[in-house]
Amino acid sequence: MIDEPQVAVDYQPAATGPFLWQAFDAARVSADLEAISRAGIRLIRVGLAWDSFMPDARAVDPRRIAELGLLLRAAAERSLRIIPVLFLQAHGDCVLLPRRAVLRDRARPGLRVLSDGLPEPGGPRDPWTDTLMLELADRWARRMAEELAGHPAIAAWDLGDDPASAVRPRRIADLGSWAEIAGAPLRERGDRLVITLGADDLRVPRGVRLSALAPHVDRIDIAVRPERLRDLGLTEASACLLLGELAQRLVGDRTIPVGLAVALPSPREGGTGIDERLAASVADQLLARRSESGLAGLRAAAWTDLVARLGERAPFDRAPWLLRGGLIRAAGEAKPLLSPWSRAARADPHAVSPRPWPPRLDVEDFYAGLPGSLLDLAAMWGREQADHPAILDRGEA
Repeated sequence: MIDEPQVAVDYQPAATGPFLWQAFDAARVSADLEAISRAGIRLIRVGLAWDSFMPDARAVDPRRIAELGLLLRAAAERSLRIIPVLFLQAHGDCVLLPRRAVLRDRARPGLRVLSDGLPEPGGPRDPWTDTLMLELADRWARRMAEELAGHPAIAAWDLGDDPASAVRPRRIADLGSWAEIAGAPLRERGDRLVITLGADDLRVPRGVRLSALAPHVDRIDIAVRPERLRDLGLTEASACLLLGELAQRLVGDRTIPVGLAVALPSPREGGTGIDERLAASVADQLLARRSESGLAGLRAAAWTDLVARLGERAPFDRAPWLLRGGLIRAAGEAKPLLSPWSRAARADPHAVSPRPWPPRLDVEDFYAGLPGSLLDLAAMWGREQADHPAILDRGEA
């Protein structure tokens, strides 16, 4: 399991978003880490862009390793712990990859590839089975293991950020086999591994099974946007908790903990989002009921909003909500959402016991019956919750 603390946040600088490694600013990063530390949050997840760290197939860029070292040093000085994210990371409809990983004649509908911040013609190679992609992943992981395995500021390594939404595995076994190969260099050195999946991996019958990943990681997180779960007929917080408990059942192994990464973007006129005070209430409910649902941890999907000018470029041109998901505004002003995260982070951390739900589930029937099977489970979950006080563990009710 990933040790304490259990409340975390994703970090990208307000001025660069996911492109921080293209214009790494050590002073800005240090100032941001100081602000996160003042808020009481001790665990921070940071994406390492594949195109920046491995611009070609020969080696990992030593300058990027040095810059990551600066970030880790700044974190250690503030008693912060970092989870670096490797490999495929979905940002809206985009994924950041080196040019060598792009097939010019294989565009994928609904997916753009960015390299050095610019869209590339074509689509990505299959990261799960393509020989070159497996070699690149192994080379990157081995260099990270050689340089940074056992680093006191690293809590774990995340093997991807909703990777199956970027490139759907063709076969159910592909993602588990890939995780075994890609994570091996770090796991052999004793470092812990996480993978962050998307809510759609529980909502659509794609080539992902949590039980196939469980033997190869120490934790699975599920990224959720509560406003997109309203079709389940539950409150925003309840829908998230349902997915967390269901994920624990789909893992099939009670020793593998499950957490949630929660995105609560502020609304924009004519656009998507969730009222800021409602968002704070949703976060408060989730944090208060973490133990009740057996969640190993909760992560805010962004520390800061991003500057408006980024909205002109991919991925924000088609996913503007990504600009507005922070606990603070781009200028540094706290949103109402910061308060519950900060309060929970300062509380005494504690481990929880898994609470998988439902008690029994035929996994293949569940996936074959989607979306109806999930709607049926949501109705059942809602009826059960109505019978018990919401703030109590089921065992106490």
